[in-house]
Amino acid sequence: MWIYIKTNERAILLVNGLPKRWLEPGRHWKIAWSGKVEVKRLDTDALIANIRPEHAALAPAEELERVLIEGEQRAIVWQRGKPVRWLGVGLWHVWRVDPTVRVERVDVSQIATKPLASELATIVSPSDYVEQMVPTGHVAQRYVDGALDAIVKPGRHAAWTVTHKVTYALVDLREKILQVSGQDVMTRDRVTLRLNVAAAYRVADPERLAAVARDPDDVLYVAVQMAIRQAVTSRTLDELLAARDAVASELEAAVSVRAEAVGLQVRSVGLKDMVLPGDMKVLLNRVIEARKQAEANVILRREEAAATRALAQTAKLLEDAPVLQKLKELESLEKLAAQVGDIHLVVGSDGLDKLKLVRD
Repeated sequence: MWIYIKTNERAILLVNGLPKRWLEPGRHWKIAWSGKVEVKRLDTDALIANIRPEHAALAPAEELERVLIEGEQRAIVWQRGKPVRWLGVGLWHVWRVDPTVRVERVDVSQIATKPLASELATIVSPSDYVEQMVPTGHVAQRYVDGALDAIVKPGRHAAWTVTHKVTYALVDLREKILQVSGQDVMTRDRVTLRLNVAAAYRVADPERLAAVARDPDDVLYVAVQMAIRQAVTSRTLDELLAARDAVASELEAAVSVRAEAVGLQVRSVGLKDMVLPGDMKVLLNRVIEARKQAEANVILRREEAAATRALAQTAKLLEDAPVLQKLKELESLEKLAAQVGDIHLVVGSDGLDKLKLVRD
């Protein structure tokens, strides 16, 4: 019988179920009287042959390469200059019919590695390789089998995960704002205040952050709360109102110590708002109004006293200098005359002769 094998095929001639001959492309003749004859065809376009070892033993080495991958190795199959297949642990049979096909072994026993090219990274098994992009203003904590191994700087980083479990955790080093709002605290003189505080902070020690605090933001939030209570309960309302900046400095000092213990750095703590209860606000407004009114009265009395002293000094001066007094009278008459438009005189019949008119 005639057997035809295509260009992209190879075949194994089986006689009574046993492999007897490797068939390359072309026409082959086989007499069927020697037993049951079968032809197992193989597609060379598949690149990886799904073939039994006893069948592969018939294949020429230049057509079918036997590749054994052990525990700390992997392999890349290249075709026409491009990576097309990632080979894990096991025995593989790679078609070498295409002369551009080659197999490159890769040592994956080390943890850190250079990032792979994008076309190569797409074919690598996710269980064998991990990659992390660290942007500017961040670092990444690299964990190996659950233990912190290194702090990596901004850039592209990669690691093999074949022999160890490797993960990355991104840490933001940029300054952040923590808002602690609506804190109701009673002062030493039993006035309840509602305070809003803002704290600016950043990560200063990523290693300590990983080892000490599960959630550093919560730690900082509680530290601000405790510092607020300590600062307010030790002062009266008047002391708080008079020393607002001092209170903010005290809060910053107290919070900084706790933040440093978990790898954070506090840049500033500010007291945004100090809200009084409604009735206390009305009372305080009345006190301030009365205080300002008293201050205004003092200023008014002071000005009146100064004006009286000035008048007394002027009267004494006029009494001692008659000529100056006359000049003052004339000055007053001049000012009065400047404000008069028409003058109307009413005289009797006997007074007309006494009136003298002067014409300019």
